[in-house]
Amino acid sequence: MFSFFVVTSILLSSCRNINSNILFKIPKGDSFKYDSIPLEPKEDYKLGTGDRFNFVFGTNNGERIIFNQSGVINGDINNAQSQNYSLQQNRTTINYLVRQDGTANLPLLGEIFVEGKTIIELEDTLKVLLAKNYLNPFVLIRLINQRVIVFPGKGDAQVVYLQNTNTSLLEAIAMAGGIRDEGRANSIKLMRKTSNGRQIYKIDLSTIEGLKQAEMIVQSNDYIYVDFKPRIASSVLTEVAPWLSGFSMIITTAVLTYSILTP
Repeated sequence: MFSFFVVTSILLSSCRNINSNILFKIPKGDSFKYDSIPLEPKEDYKLGTGDRFNFVFGTNNGERIIFNQSGVINGDINNAQSQNYSLQQNRTTINYLVRQDGTANLPLLGEIFVEGKTIIELEDTLKVLLAKNYLNPFVLIRLINQRVIVFPGKGDAQVVYLQNTNTSLLEAIAMAGGIRDEGRANSIKLMRKTSNGRQIYKIDLSTIEGLKQAEMIVQSNDYIYVDFKPRIASSVLTEVAPWLSGFSMIITTAVLTYSILTP
């Protein structure tokens, strides 16, 4: 009876640990409703604290930038290629940080409030400010730390950096190593930060009909979570094995001790 009680207690304790690593679980009976799935983001991404971006500026609607890229400097084609190569070698790319107070320190302009602006809005703002001292300013902003966090099922989460603005959900999952063996392709949650808080979409990629959802464009700071179904039997054995081993050793020792001491 005592052995039964001990084993039962161990099993119950282990069962509580089996699902302890599941995230974003919706309680049973909850009336939670998922948001309708947008194939493209409903709104452009807005800069937030911690973001980093490149800032390219040129006068005359970017004339010098075009000259440099084409190998023509100051309108002079002679020795243009060698001069352009020299410029490219000496050019340093500078990344600008959105600080905790929402500002970024930019050349020529100083501290500018950028938090909450889309890339296009920030470009337009900088054009207006630069136009006070420069003729027909051209501004190009490129966000360089766009990333999504992918939980591909049971296993390590991956931070996936987006190389382009049209990365699909399927591409993001593939870059994270794909869905794990215990992952549920029919139950994927995508959580997106918006001005109204995070919206949550439920996606099913288990059938051909889910191909359209797989083409959904992800956005920087999306969370992608693949639900998984634990293998209960193997999980219980993994949890219980050390306890059973120790318990078995205690019983064996007790039996040996009893046999030795008993005449």
